[in-house]
Amino acid sequence: MKDVRVVKINIGAPTRTQSELRCESARLWNRLVKLHKYCRTRHWQWPSKGDLEKHFKGRFALHSQSVQALIQKFCANIDATRTKRKEGDKQARYPWRDQKKFQIVMWKGGAVKRQGNRLRLSCGTGRKPLVVKVPTNLPLGKIAAVELGFRELRITISNEIDKPLSAGSNMVAADVGVIHLAVMTDGVVSEAIVGRGLRSLVQGKNRSLAMLQERLSKTQKGSRRNRKLRKTKTRLLARFHQRVHNLLHHAANKMIHFCVEREAGTLFVGDIAEISRHARVKKKGSRRANQMNSGNPLGILYNYLEYKGKLNGVTLKKDSEAYTTQTCPLCSHRHKPSGRIYKCKNEQCSFVGIRDNVGATNFLNKQYHDGRIMAGAMLPPSQVKYHRPVPMRRNGVDRLTGGTLLDTSLKSALDTSVSGSNEPSVLVSVACSRISLL
Repeated sequence: MKDVRVVKINIGAPTRTQSELRCESARLWNRLVKLHKYCRTRHWQWPSKGDLEKHFKGRFALHSQSVQALIQKFCANIDATRTKRKEGDKQARYPWRDQKKFQIVMWKGGAVKRQGNRLRLSCGTGRKPLVVKVPTNLPLGKIAAVELGFRELRITISNEIDKPLSAGSNMVAADVGVIHLAVMTDGVVSEAIVGRGLRSLVQGKNRSLAMLQERLSKTQKGSRRNRKLRKTKTRLLARFHQRVHNLLHHAANKMIHFCVEREAGTLFVGDIAEISRHARVKKKGSRRANQMNSGNPLGILYNYLEYKGKLNGVTLKKDSEAYTTQTCPLCSHRHKPSGRIYKCKNEQCSFVGIRDNVGATNFLNKQYHDGRIMAGAMLPPSQVKYHRPVPMRRNGVDRLTGGTLLDTSLKSALDTSVSGSNEPSVLVSVACSRISLL
C-alpha cells in the first residue's frame, strides 16, 4: 500500500531563475490553451497526450519531464471538464486564460536529486539545475514529484507501507454541516465537533476580503498603494488557509479516532459538497446561506478523512442524506424543523432531540436498511459529547478539548420545557450556551 504525502515549503521571495522557469511554463500553458481553442472552434479532434509531447519536445527551456507533466495536467483538466459537461454541468469551463505570465513548474521524480538539505531540480540538457534548500526533517520516502509555485515548493513523497487491517465490522454515520462540523454516531454513542470556530474564520475572511476589494477598486493598477493592498490580500488568504487546514486536520483525526474506538471499519458521510451550487442554479436559498455553504470547506475535510481512514483501516463512503433531519426516528413522521432542536409534530409521538443527532442516527438507519429509515429501529443516543476548538492562538494551533456531555433525552427535554409557554426550553438554552463557549 502506498502512503503519499505532499509537503509544502515556504521558500521566500522568488529568485530570477525561479521566475524565468515559471514564465517559461506559462508560455507552454498559453500555447496549449490557444491550440485547444483553435481545435474546438473548428470541431477538430483533440490530439492525444503523446502527440502533444512529440510536438512540443525541445521547444521550451524546461526539462522534458516538466513539459510532459504540464501537458498531462492540461489534458486532465480537459477530460474532467468534458465529463462534467456531459453530466449536465454547463457552467464547467475549459482552460481559457491564454495570457498567463506565470505558471507552476513540475518535475517528476527522475528529474529530482536530493543532496542533504538541497534539492537539485534539472532544467534540461545544457542548463544549470535549480537548487532549493529544504528542511532536514522531511518525511522519509521516495520523492515522486516536485512543484514550484510562488514562494512555495510542494514535494510529493511516496512510501510503501503494510495495508492496515479493518478497524472493525461496525458502521459510523456523520452528519456534516456548518453549525456542527460533524455529529457522529454508531447507534450507541454520539460525539459532535462544533463548527463555530471554522465558521468564524470563513466569515472573518469574507468580511476582510470585501473591505480590501473596496479599497482596491479605488486604486490604479500598478500603483504603490495597489501593490501594498494586493500583498495584504495574499497574506490574509495564506493565513486563512493555514488555520483552516490545521483545524480540519484536528477534526478529521477526531472523527477517525472515534471510528477506531467504536470498532467501525466504515464511515458514512453526506454527499453535500455541491449543495451551494445546486441552490444557486435553482435560485434557492438566501445570499447569506449560499455564501455560508459555499465557504464551508467540506471537500477538504472529505479528502483528509479518506487518506487518514486508509491509514487506520476505515473506509469512507458518501451517500445521500436526504430527509434524514426531517424524519422522526420514532414514528417516521416528516416535517422540516426550525432551530437546533427537533420536535416531532405528530401528537401521538412528541419525540424531542437535537436535530443533527437525529440526522446522523437516521443516516445510519438508512445504511442498515437499504436506504430506508425504519421507524423505531434506531433511536438517537440520549447524550452527545461535544468537542470544541479552543480560541485561536497566535501560532494558529486549534486543539480540541476533551468535550462536554449534554443530556438530550426526551425526559430531560419534557422536564425542562413548559407546555404552551412562549419561553424557550432550558434544553435549548443549555445547547446554545454550550455552543457559544468558543
